[in-house]
Amino acid sequence: MPELPEVETFKRYIERTSLRRPMVHLDVRNDLIIRGIQRMDLIDAVEGGELLSARRHGKWLFLELSGGGWLTWHFGMTGRPVFFEGEFEPRFARALFRFQHGALAFVDPRMLGRLGLTGSPDEFIKERRLGPDALDITLDRFVETFRSSRGPVKTVLMDQRKLAGVGNLYSDEVLFQCRLDPLRDVRSLSEQDLVCMHRAMRRVLKRSVLVGTDFDLLPRSYLLRVRGRGARCPRCGSVVQTVKLGGRTSYYCPGCV
Repeated sequence: MPELPEVETFKRYIERTSLRRPMVHLDVRNDLIIRGIQRMDLIDAVEGGELLSARRHGKWLFLELSGGGWLTWHFGMTGRPVFFEGEFEPRFARALFRFQHGALAFVDPRMLGRLGLTGSPDEFIKERRLGPDALDITLDRFVETFRSSRGPVKTVLMDQRKLAGVGNLYSDEVLFQCRLDPLRDVRSLSEQDLVCMHRAMRRVLKRSVLVGTDFDLLPRSYLLRVRGRGARCPRCGSVVQTVKLGGRTSYYCPGCV
Protein backbone atom coordinates (compact mmCIF):
# COMPACT_ATOMS: atom_id res chain seq x y z
CA MET A 1 0.00 0.00 0.00
CA PRO A 2 1.31 3.48 -0.76
CA GLU A 3 2.56 5.00 2.47
CA LEU A 4 3.83 8.50 3.23
CA PRO A 5 6.92 8.37 0.96
CA GLU A 6 4.91 7.03 -1.99
CA VAL A 7 2.16 9.62 -1.58
CA GLU A 8 4.74 12.40 -1.22
CA THR A 9 6.32 11.15 -4.44
CA PHE A 10 2.89 11.16 -6.13
CA LYS A 11 2.31 14.71 -4.88
CA ARG A 12 5.55 15.96 -6.40
CA TYR A 13 4.78 14.12 -9.63
CA ILE A 14 1.39 15.80 -9.93
CA GLU A 15 2.94 19.17 -9.13
CA ARG A 16 5.37 18.67 -12.02
CA THR A 17 2.85 17.40 -14.55
CA SER A 18 -0.73 18.44 -13.84
CA LEU A 19 -1.17 21.75 -12.00
CA ARG A 20 -2.57 24.85 -13.72
CA ARG A 21 -3.81 22.87 -16.73
CA PRO A 22 -7.37 23.71 -17.90
CA MET A 23 -9.48 20.59 -17.40
CA VAL A 24 -12.03 19.79 -20.07
CA HIS A 25 -13.44 16.50 -18.80
CA LEU A 26 -13.40 14.06 -15.89
CA ASP A 27 -14.04 10.52 -17.03
CA VAL A 28 -14.99 8.27 -14.10
CA ARG A 29 -14.78 4.67 -15.28
CA ASN A 30 -16.10 3.00 -12.12
CA ASP A 31 -18.13 4.46 -9.27
CA LEU A 32 -16.36 2.17 -6.79
CA ILE A 33 -13.55 4.71 -6.56
CA ILE A 34 -15.90 7.51 -5.48
CA ARG A 35 -16.70 7.70 -1.77
CA GLY A 36 -19.11 9.97 0.07
CA ILE A 37 -20.39 11.93 -2.95
CA GLN A 38 -22.28 11.43 -6.19
CA ARG A 39 -20.49 11.04 -9.52
CA MET A 40 -21.97 14.24 -10.97
CA ASP A 41 -21.04 16.28 -7.89
CA LEU A 42 -17.42 15.26 -8.38
CA ILE A 43 -17.51 15.96 -12.10
CA ASP A 44 -19.16 19.37 -11.62
CA ALA A 45 -16.53 20.36 -9.05
CA VAL A 46 -13.62 19.45 -11.31
CA GLU A 47 -14.57 20.07 -14.94
CA GLY A 48 -13.85 23.49 -16.42
CA GLY A 49 -11.34 24.37 -13.74
CA GLU A 50 -7.74 23.70 -12.78
CA LEU A 51 -5.79 21.94 -10.06
CA LEU A 52 -4.10 24.80 -8.24
CA SER A 53 -1.96 23.17 -5.58
CA ALA A 54 -1.28 19.89 -3.81
CA ARG A 55 -1.00 19.03 -0.14
CA ARG A 56 -0.31 15.72 1.61
CA HIS A 57 -1.17 14.52 5.10
CA GLY A 58 -0.13 10.99 5.97
CA LYS A 59 -1.35 8.72 3.18
CA TRP A 60 -3.90 11.24 1.85
CA LEU A 61 -3.39 13.66 -1.02
CA PHE A 62 -5.39 16.86 -1.41
CA LEU A 63 -5.66 18.82 -4.67
CA GLU A 64 -6.96 22.38 -4.53
CA LEU A 65 -9.71 23.10 -7.09
CA SER A 66 -9.93 26.49 -8.80
CA GLY A 67 -13.71 26.43 -8.35
CA GLY A 68 -13.39 26.03 -4.60
CA GLY A 69 -12.83 23.09 -2.29
CA TRP A 70 -10.33 20.26 -2.54
CA LEU A 71 -10.22 16.88 -4.22
CA THR A 72 -9.30 14.09 -1.77
CA TRP A 73 -7.31 11.17 -3.08
CA HIS A 74 -6.40 7.92 -1.34
CA PHE A 75 -4.46 5.35 -3.33
CA GLY A 76 -5.56 2.14 -1.63
CA MET A 77 -3.28 -0.87 -2.17
CA THR A 78 -2.28 -0.41 -5.81
CA GLY A 79 -3.24 3.10 -6.90
CA ARG A 80 -0.97 5.67 -8.51
CA PRO A 81 -1.23 8.75 -10.76
CA VAL A 82 0.00 8.54 -14.36
CA PHE A 83 0.23 11.57 -16.64
CA PHE A 84 0.20 10.80 -20.36
CA GLU A 85 -0.22 12.45 -23.71
CA GLY A 86 -1.68 10.91 -26.83
CA GLU A 87 -4.43 8.35 -27.25
CA PHE A 88 -2.81 5.33 -25.61
CA GLU A 89 -3.96 5.47 -22.01
CA PRO A 90 -2.43 3.29 -19.27
CA ARG A 91 -4.09 0.04 -18.21
CA PHE A 92 -6.43 -0.01 -15.22
CA ALA A 93 -7.25 3.69 -15.51
CA ARG A 94 -10.27 4.10 -13.21
CA ALA A 95 -10.59 7.87 -13.67
CA LEU A 96 -9.15 10.25 -16.26
CA PHE A 97 -8.64 13.95 -15.66
CA ARG A 98 -8.47 15.18 -19.24
CA PHE A 99 -6.73 18.50 -19.79
CA GLN A 100 -6.57 20.58 -22.95
CA HIS A 101 -3.21 18.93 -23.44
CA GLY A 102 -2.59 15.56 -21.85
CA ALA A 103 -4.42 13.68 -19.11
CA LEU A 104 -3.87 12.46 -15.56
CA ALA A 105 -5.02 8.89 -14.94
CA PHE A 106 -5.89 7.30 -11.62
CA VAL A 107 -4.44 3.84 -12.24
CA ASP A 108 -5.65 1.28 -9.70
CA PRO A 109 -5.72 -2.44 -10.64
CA ARG A 110 -7.55 -3.52 -7.46
CA MET A 111 -9.86 -0.49 -7.25
CA LEU A 112 -9.28 0.02 -3.55
CA GLY A 113 -8.37 3.70 -3.89
CA ARG A 114 -10.92 6.49 -3.67
CA LEU A 115 -11.66 10.04 -4.74
CA GLY A 116 -13.82 12.54 -2.88
CA LEU A 117 -14.33 16.20 -2.03
CA THR A 118 -13.80 18.32 1.06
CA GLY A 119 -14.04 21.98 1.96
CA SER A 120 -10.46 21.99 3.24
CA PRO A 121 -7.72 19.51 4.16
CA ASP A 122 -7.82 20.63 7.80
CA GLU A 123 -11.57 19.96 7.93
CA PHE A 124 -11.05 16.50 6.43
CA ILE A 125 -8.19 15.64 8.82
CA LYS A 126 -10.35 16.64 11.79
CA GLU A 127 -13.39 14.67 10.56
CA ARG A 128 -11.28 11.55 9.98
CA ARG A 129 -9.53 12.04 13.32
CA LEU A 130 -6.15 11.58 11.67
CA GLY A 131 -3.08 11.95 13.83
CA PRO A 132 -0.22 14.34 13.10
CA ASP A 133 1.79 13.68 9.96
CA ALA A 134 4.75 11.38 10.61
CA LEU A 135 7.20 13.97 9.26
CA ASP A 136 5.71 16.80 11.30
CA ILE A 137 5.20 15.23 14.71
CA THR A 138 7.57 16.55 17.37
CA LEU A 139 9.56 14.25 19.61
CA ASP A 140 7.55 15.35 22.65
CA ARG A 141 4.24 14.62 20.92
CA PHE A 142 5.59 11.30 19.67
CA VAL A 143 6.68 10.21 23.14
CA GLU A 144 3.38 11.36 24.64
CA THR A 145 1.44 9.39 22.02
CA PHE A 146 3.27 6.15 22.72
CA ARG A 147 3.25 6.62 26.48
CA SER A 148 -0.56 6.85 26.40
CA SER A 149 -1.01 3.79 24.15
CA ARG A 150 -1.30 0.06 24.69
CA GLY A 151 -0.62 -3.03 22.58
CA PRO A 152 2.19 -4.16 20.25
CA VAL A 153 4.50 -1.35 19.22
CA LYS A 154 3.97 -2.01 15.52
CA THR A 155 0.20 -1.71 15.87
CA VAL A 156 0.57 1.69 17.54
CA LEU A 157 3.08 2.85 14.93
CA MET A 158 0.59 2.04 12.14
CA ASP A 159 -2.47 3.56 13.83
CA GLN A 160 -3.42 6.47 11.55
CA ARG A 161 -5.37 8.17 14.35
CA LYS A 162 -2.20 8.38 16.39
CA LEU A 163 0.33 8.96 13.63
CA ALA A 164 -0.53 9.49 9.96
CA GLY A 165 1.56 8.06 7.16
CA VAL A 166 3.38 4.96 8.45
CA GLY A 167 2.09 1.59 7.27
CA ASN A 168 3.24 -2.01 7.17
CA LEU A 169 6.48 -1.61 5.21
CA TYR A 170 7.98 1.43 6.87
CA SER A 171 6.97 0.41 10.38
CA ASP A 172 9.05 -2.76 9.90
CA GLU A 173 12.04 -0.65 8.86
CA VAL A 174 11.71 1.78 11.78
CA LEU A 175 11.56 -1.07 14.28
CA PHE A 176 14.46 -2.86 12.58
CA GLN A 177 16.59 0.28 12.79
CA CYS A 178 15.94 0.39 16.55
CA ARG A 179 16.25 -3.39 17.14
CA LEU A 180 12.68 -3.69 18.39
CA ASP A 181 10.41 -6.73 18.11
CA PRO A 182 7.13 -5.73 16.38
CA LEU A 183 5.19 -7.66 19.05
CA ARG A 184 6.80 -5.87 21.97
CA ASP A 185 4.36 -4.20 24.33
CA VAL A 186 4.52 -0.46 23.78
CA ARG A 187 4.35 0.10 27.54
CA SER A 188 7.76 -1.57 27.94
CA LEU A 189 9.58 0.90 25.68
CA SER A 190 12.21 3.09 27.28
CA GLU A 191 12.76 6.76 26.62
CA GLN A 192 15.78 5.78 24.54
CA ASP A 193 13.64 3.40 22.46
CA LEU A 194 11.13 6.15 21.70
CA VAL A 195 13.81 8.67 20.78
CA CYS A 196 15.36 6.09 18.46
CA MET A 197 12.01 5.38 16.81
CA HIS A 198 11.26 9.05 16.21
CA ARG A 199 14.68 9.68 14.68
CA ALA A 200 14.62 6.48 12.61
CA MET A 201 11.11 7.20 11.34
CA ARG A 202 12.06 10.63 10.07
CA ARG A 203 15.32 9.37 8.57
CA VAL A 204 13.76 6.38 6.81
CA LEU A 205 10.79 8.31 5.40
CA LYS A 206 12.95 11.16 4.13
CA ARG A 207 15.49 8.79 2.57
CA SER A 208 12.75 6.89 0.76
CA VAL A 209 11.30 10.12 -0.63
CA LEU A 210 14.80 11.18 -1.71
CA VAL A 211 15.25 8.03 -3.83
CA GLY A 212 11.73 8.16 -5.25
CA THR A 213 10.70 5.10 -3.16
CA ASP A 214 13.05 2.85 -5.15
CA PHE A 215 14.09 0.37 -2.46
CA ASP A 216 17.13 -0.72 -4.50
CA LEU A 217 18.56 2.77 -3.96
CA LEU A 218 18.20 2.66 -0.18
CA PRO A 219 21.28 1.93 1.96
CA ARG A 220 22.32 -1.72 2.03
CA SER A 221 21.72 -1.70 5.78
CA TYR A 222 17.95 -1.34 5.27
CA LEU A 223 15.60 -4.27 5.83
CA LEU A 224 13.39 -2.94 3.00
CA ARG A 225 16.04 -4.07 0.51
CA VAL A 226 15.89 -7.72 1.53
CA ARG A 227 12.25 -8.40 2.40
CA GLY A 228 11.09 -11.78 1.12
CA ARG A 229 11.17 -15.51 1.78
CA GLY A 230 14.60 -16.71 2.94
CA ALA A 231 16.09 -13.20 3.10
CA ARG A 232 18.99 -12.59 5.45
CA CYS A 233 19.41 -9.68 7.81
CA PRO A 234 21.71 -7.01 6.35
CA ARG A 235 23.06 -6.38 9.85
CA CYS A 236 23.81 -9.81 11.34
CA GLY A 237 23.07 -12.32 8.58
CA SER A 238 20.29 -14.15 10.43
CA VAL A 239 17.33 -15.39 8.38
CA VAL A 240 14.59 -12.76 8.47
CA GLN A 241 11.40 -14.05 10.12
CA THR A 242 7.76 -13.10 9.70
CA VAL A 243 4.87 -12.77 12.11
CA LYS A 244 1.20 -11.99 11.50
CA LEU A 245 -0.02 -8.88 13.27
CA GLY A 246 -3.44 -7.41 12.64
CA GLY A 247 -3.77 -9.41 9.43
CA ARG A 248 -0.45 -8.02 8.09
CA THR A 249 2.81 -9.87 7.58
CA SER A 250 5.59 -8.23 9.56
CA TYR A 251 9.29 -8.82 8.87
CA TYR A 252 11.92 -8.71 11.59
CA CYS A 253 15.33 -10.15 12.48
CA PRO A 254 15.25 -12.47 15.50
CA GLY A 255 19.01 -12.06 15.89
CA CYS A 256 18.79 -8.29 16.32
CA VAL A 257 15.84 -7.77 18.65
